[in-house]
Amino acid sequence: MLVGRPVTTVRRMRLGMELRRLREQARVSQNAAAEAIDGSDTKISRVEAGKTGLNRLELTALLDLYGVTDERFRSGLVELNRTSRQRGWWQQRSDILAPKLQELIELESTASQIFEYEAIVIPGLFQTKEYAQAIISGFPPPHSVPVEQAVQIRLERQKLIERDDAPRIICVLDEAVLHRQVGTPEVMADQLRKLIAINNPPHLSIQVIPYSAGAHAGADGSFRLFSYPTPADMDICFLEQKESRVFIEEEAGLEPYRTAAEHLRTQALSSPDSMKLIAGLAAEFDSRG
Repeated sequence: MLVGRPVTTVRRMRLGMELRRLREQARVSQNAAAEAIDGSDTKISRVEAGKTGLNRLELTALLDLYGVTDERFRSGLVELNRTSRQRGWWQQRSDILAPKLQELIELESTASQIFEYEAIVIPGLFQTKEYAQAIISGFPPPHSVPVEQAVQIRLERQKLIERDDAPRIICVLDEAVLHRQVGTPEVMADQLRKLIAINNPPHLSIQVIPYSAGAHAGADGSFRLFSYPTPADMDICFLEQKESRVFIEEEAGLEPYRTAAEHLRTQALSSPDSMKLIAGLAAEFDSRG
């Protein structure tokens, strides 16, 4: 478990973890790996931790040393290494984006699947402009970023779900999220209708845990679970706090969150029944407007 560690790129972290697995599987020491690329054991350690990268020749030398012969797998790692050096739009706006937000966008943008359980508010990827304005105005962003600019950044993040290669998204909401009025009744009604509009199982599935479910697997707080594809498939759990963030990558730490995600989906209403509940609440907010 890592608290507040910068994620340079998720791709680099995935590559590093896979290279470590391959080295240990081949029973090669860090010193021997360092000699193969004319480097130091410190560099190998940093590469495996995702803190620094490799050029193509160095990566090829390590794959040869580790006995990796599968050409498709090798090509996948070479491509992963190449793309790890690419800068996303969020990294080009580091002057206004807090590190925590840059890391979240990096996690979202490179995942093949996202599971999110939210107990308090509508997730940022699904918020309407007006709902986002009300949320951000009530809790202004750090570093003196104007509210309107912060809202536009949140809307920019939402382009992720419109991409041809968008990740599969599974979102479970506590029913309290739907009742908590953020902004005016009209803002809430529009926000709830947006949830209905974007719900598109199995690509984007929204489920609600009703009050009648009682105690459930998400009672100890919200979390996000990101999954990444081969090569170097891995999961990362992201826990967000006011001034810090926690990344969980180790299998022992991830397993309770995977189990919680499974239980939450089982305890929640089906997606069609969730939409009926959301539609009813939207009508209630309409009647208050």
